[in-house]
Amino acid sequence: MSKKGFFAALTAVLFAFSAASCDNELHVDERPRSSVQETTAAEGEKGTQSADTNTMANDINSYITVKESKPALWRITDTNSGNGLYVLGMVYFMTDYTLPLPDYVMDAYKNSDTIAVEYDMSNMSQDMEQMQEFYSHMVYTDGTSITDHISEETYNKAKEYLSKYFFYNNMMDGYSANFWASQVNAVAVGNVKNILMETLDSRFVTMAKMENKKVVSLADADSQLRAMDAGTDELSDFMISDTIRRAEDIGLFTKTLAEQYNQWARGDVEPLAEEYYWLDRSSDLDDDYEAYLEATLYAKNDNIAAKVRDFLADGESPFIIVNVTSFSGEKGVDDILAAEGYKIERVDK
Repeated sequence: MSKKGFFAALTAVLFAFSAASCDNELHVDERPRSSVQETTAAEGEKGTQSADTNTMANDINSYITVKESKPALWRITDTNSGNGLYVLGMVYFMTDYTLPLPDYVMDAYKNSDTIAVEYDMSNMSQDMEQMQEFYSHMVYTDGTSITDHISEETYNKAKEYLSKYFFYNNMMDGYSANFWASQVNAVAVGNVKNILMETLDSRFVTMAKMENKKVVSLADADSQLRAMDAGTDELSDFMISDTIRRAEDIGLFTKTLAEQYNQWARGDVEPLAEEYYWLDRSSDLDDDYEAYLEATLYAKNDNIAAKVRDFLADGESPFIIVNVTSFSGEKGVDDILAAEGYKIERVDK
C-alpha cells in the first residue's frame, strides 16, 4: 500500500474519534473505584436492560441508564466586567440517547455568534496534503521501528490484535508507540455496538457553519502534535497491552464505557477525571503518567483558561465545547479560573 493510501485508510477511525492526540482517547478502566466515583441510577433515569438478558454483550445500549442527557454546562463570568460565556463538557463519542440536548445547552449555543472547539478537525480532514504532513510527524525518522520502543511481547500481542480486525499494515512498524496505543484503543472502541462515531464538537461545528457562525480552534496543530508524542515508550507499552487485556472481555469493556457515558449524561464530572485512568499501571509508571498529564491534559487546560481570559477581556462570548475531563480532577479549567477570581457556575436549566 502506498504511503498516501495508508494515510487515507487510517483517517476514518482517527478523525471519527477526534484522535488528534492521545489525550483524546476513549479510556476504559474497569477497576473498582472509590465512593466518590461510585454512581447509582439518578432520579429521572429510566430503566436499563440487563446484559444477562441481552445477547449482544457489546451493545452499549444494553448498559445505558441515562436516556435523556443533561451534561455539565458552565458559565464563566469576569466579575470585574460582567462579561460571561458558556462552556460545554463533552465525551468523545455519542450514542442513540445523546440527542436532543437539553434546552439550557441549546440556548447557550443559539445565543452565541461564535463557537470554539479544542481543534477543528474538519479543515484538516479536507486537505490530504495537510493530513500527510500531520501523520508524518508520527513516523520514526532515526532508523528505528516500533520493536525498538516496546517489548516483543506487547508488539506481538498488538500486531495480532490489529491484524484480527484488518487494521495492521507492515508500514505501521515505522510509527510511534503513542500512535500504536491510539490505534489499539480505536479498534477496541470500534468493536462496541451502537456507539456513534461522531462527537458533539463536530456536530456543533457542522451546525455553526450551516448557520454562518464563526468557528475557532482553541489549540493549533503544533500543540496537538506535541501531545501525540507526550507518552514515554514504557507508558505506551503499558497502554497498548492493558487496552487489549480489557478489550478481551468485550461485555465488561462495553459496560464500563457505557458507565462513563452515563456519568457524562447525568452531569457527573469528577468520576471522569483522567487521573483515574490507567489505574492498573505499576508504580514505576507513576512519574511517566504524571508527566504525560502535564504535557497533555494540564497544558491543554492552561491553554483553554488563557483563551477564556482573552475572550472575556475582549468582550467576546463564544459557546465553547471541550472534553469534560478539562473540568474534572484537581487542575481543571474551573479550578484555574476560580483561583483567579472568575465566577464559575454550573448551569442546569
